[in-house]
Amino acid sequence: MGDLKGHALPGSLFLLYGLWWAVCALRRYFMCRRAGSKYISTATFSCPCSCGPLVRLPIEGFVKVGLSSCGMFLEIFMNLPVPSMGIIQHATMYFFFMLSGVVDVVMHYGVPLPQGCDYVSVMLAFTVEGLLFANHLHGRPVVDVNIHLLLVYVIFLTVLVIMVEAKYQRSALLSLCRSFLVMLQGSWFWAVGIILYGHPDDKTAWDLEDHMGVMQATIYFSWHCAFHFILLFTLAAILACCYRLPAGSHKNGTEFPLSRLENGDKEEGYRVLTAADDEEEGSDIEFVKPLEKGLLKS
Repeated sequence: MGDLKGHALPGSLFLLYGLWWAVCALRRYFMCRRAGSKYISTATFSCPCSCGPLVRLPIEGFVKVGLSSCGMFLEIFMNLPVPSMGIIQHATMYFFFMLSGVVDVVMHYGVPLPQGCDYVSVMLAFTVEGLLFANHLHGRPVVDVNIHLLLVYVIFLTVLVIMVEAKYQRSALLSLCRSFLVMLQGSWFWAVGIILYGHPDDKTAWDLEDHMGVMQATIYFSWHCAFHFILLFTLAAILACCYRLPAGSHKNGTEFPLSRLENGDKEEGYRVLTAADDEEEGSDIEFVKPLEKGLLKS
């Protein structure tokens, strides 16, 4: 990872994961609103574009295992015969995300692991990533340390959000926070690579010992935060328009499979909202049904 390509690879993977989680969480939220069911988050999401036998495959888990394995082996084999300690740290990061993907796959196929192991495995992966980067800064210039510390802050905040999401799975906001932070990690990986290695010309290269560079990098980081917030807002607006049709129909005119909701879809996590739920768990309801809104107004 000691070059621009080494930062671009994990950055692209985190951007992909964050965008995937954002689209799937928003899609599930609006489908639940339309069908009158509770939103329930999951550590992974099924692929909405799959069909036939692919519908029941843990595609996200397989992709996580495959991409993390590729990243780990590229880090090692591209730096043979003697990988540096920093390269071994990066390969270790990929290994824990690969391990998280393995847990996702085995839980999908019914291995009797305790409930929530998929959340625990992804929390472990991000925790190890944060520890590795927090101890990756010894003897580095002040700007280099600062831009990596910003990344460490985002990583540990991601761990905290996932921990809370595992407890309060009916909150779509927590799922979107997870997506936002992972996308922010991805774009900031790219930014770190560009700041450190994307200026081969000495005239445009950053002075890594200049304290003004710390302020400049922090401003850029703030712009990254604003960009991903606007991106999430835009995605939410687009999907809200796509799922604004009456319950019982898709935008292509086919009937919405309410039977999946009534039977409890394992992959999507939908469940029909009942009167008993209203009485027992009113504080956890994500929204008020239209009928209840009318009663309140009257």
